[in-house]
This record gives sequence, C-alpha cells and structure tokens, in this order.
Amino acid sequence: MDCKELLGGQNWDYEIRIALDRADIVVVFISSNSVNKRGYAQREIKLAIDKYDEKLISDIYIIPVQLDEGDFPHLLTGIQFIRVADGGADEALKASIAAATKDAVTQNEIAQADAEVSWQINESRSEYDGIPGFAITVPKIVLTSSKYSGVSEIAGHINGRMIEFGMNARTGALNPQPDFFNLMQDKWRRTNTFDAVFETATVVGRVFSAKFSMHWYSAGAAHPVHSPQTFNYLLEPVCQLATAESLFGSNDDALNTLQLCVEEGLIETLYSSGATESDVKWIRQGTKDWSDFKHFSLTSEGISIQFSSYQVCCYASGMPAALVPFEKVRAYFTEPVLHALNLYR
Repeated sequence: MDCKELLGGQNWDYEIRIALDRADIVVVFISSNSVNKRGYAQREIKLAIDKYDEKLISDIYIIPVQLDEGDFPHLLTGIQFIRVADGGADEALKASIAAATKDAVTQNEIAQADAEVSWQINESRSEYDGIPGFAITVPKIVLTSSKYSGVSEIAGHINGRMIEFGMNARTGALNPQPDFFNLMQDKWRRTNTFDAVFETATVVGRVFSAKFSMHWYSAGAAHPVHSPQTFNYLLEPVCQLATAESLFGSNDDALNTLQLCVEEGLIETLYSSGATESDVKWIRQGTKDWSDFKHFSLTSEGISIQFSSYQVCCYASGMPAALVPFEKVRAYFTEPVLHALNLYR
C-alpha cells in the first residue's frame, strides 16, 4: 500500500525494489484496471516474477488474487489464482500465506541442517538529518557450524565488507551542499540512502556462497542504482573464491562457455518475443571480460551470475541473472574447486 507506507519525498522505485528483495511472500491483487494499466503496475509484477524464477518450483512466493472477472496478466500464467468470485478468498489467502511461511521456515532449516552450517542475519541502521543526510541499513551475518571451525572468519570477512559499504555511503554528509539542499526540503530528497539486503546463502559440497542486493539512492538523483554483491568461500580450509576466473584458472575456453551460456539465458529471460541486434550487443558488451562475471554464486544446479543496473540491459529490467549448469563448465574447473563441489569429470 504505497499511499500508507511511503513517506513524502521517498523514491518509489527504490522502496519497491527493496521491499521485493526483503519479501518472503508477494500477494498480487489483480483487477481489470490493473491488467490494462501500463507502467509500474506491470513492472512490479515483472520484478516479482524475476524473484519467483530464483525459487524452487514447489515454493509459494507469489499469491495472485483476482478481484473481478477480467483477464489476468500473462506474466502470471501458470501460477494458481485465488478468485474472489468463488467465495472464501479471505480464508484461502490466509491459508496460502500460512503454508508459504511454514514452507520457507522448513526449507531454510533443512538447507542449514544438510549443509551443517547455520546462518542468521541481523540488521543495523543509522541516520543523519543533513544537507545531504544519510540513511544506511547494513546486514550482519552470524555463521555457526559444528563441522567447520573457520566459519566465523567467513562471517567476519563478509561483515567487514558490509561495514565498509556503509562507511562509504556516509561520507557525503561530511560535505554540506547548501547550493543544492536545504532543511525545508522533503527529508528523503536530500538524503543519501544505502540499503544492503541479504538474499540467500547456499552450501554446495564444501563451498559456501552468500548473495546480497545493494541499493543506492544519491540525494537529488533521477533514480536509484542497484547491484548484486556475492561472496564465495571454501569451508575447509577457509579461502575466498574471489573471482569467477579463479574457479577455472584463467581458462579461455571456460570464459567463452560462460559468455555463450549467459547470453542464451539472458535472452530467454529478458526477451521472450525475441532480442534485437542492439539487445544482443548490450549483453555481449557487458560480458566480455572475466571481471564482468564478478557477481557469481554457486548453487546445487550450477553457477548463478547476476548483473548490475545497465550492465547487460536497460534499467527497467533490474538486475537480471543467468544460470550456467555445472555440466557446461565441469571440464574447466580447477581440480581443487571440482572436488570441493563434490563433482567429478
């Protein structure tokens, strides 16, 4: 409910994207008006669908509620609707939310038990009212394990980077800009905002991955900037897998394979009706070097690679991701990485 939750001057795009990143469940109320409405009504659904694509097929993440007998957005095809016309919509919605909440808790507990690593997230927030001011939210991860004694070092390394991002975001307040801002303006229009949001953690073999989304809004800017941030480590001995290149030992064939797989995945995700020549050129421009694949995480299916705003597509498409299945790149992994992932040639 934007009119109830957003304060005067807050950036709509920024707040909605952060809310979607933090959400475990998204309820979409659909009417004939919203189906025909262009702009953010459709973009919100598209952003939620992008998150839905990262979930397990059995997860309840999006719950669509059809308010009248109109059509429903094609983006939601394949997801079971709750129809108000059928009666009992309130109870059906409560039941769906309860099932989704229970399933999310169960899945998280199972994942942590199987991995023999447990994680918990605590957030800290700091604010300053200035010209400009700042509003900073930084997550801190707590890792514990009865099997891997070095997980506290991993948590310390991740938290150090998060704290560094927060410190950097505060520096603008050290240089007041009275020519651009004054205390009579809406607070959020003169506030540099930074939010880091924990998304997922996974353990594959003896490799731990954590994924965060990072959101910046500079006071007075046209729109926010969004970027993923990922961390990957060997659990024993504790070592950081800092770059995608380090997984393959600078193998050119591995880079070429990553580029092809990512290009195919992004085209399928972003351009279901077909990509233009300029669309493909944009993707290739944003994936030409090893450094372009720096936001990667390891999942049970393969290497998930995510991209920042504008890197491979227009701003409205958010931070798209592509999955590179292990079988596509298994031949190129270094021996230590291959065995750490419990894979074999």
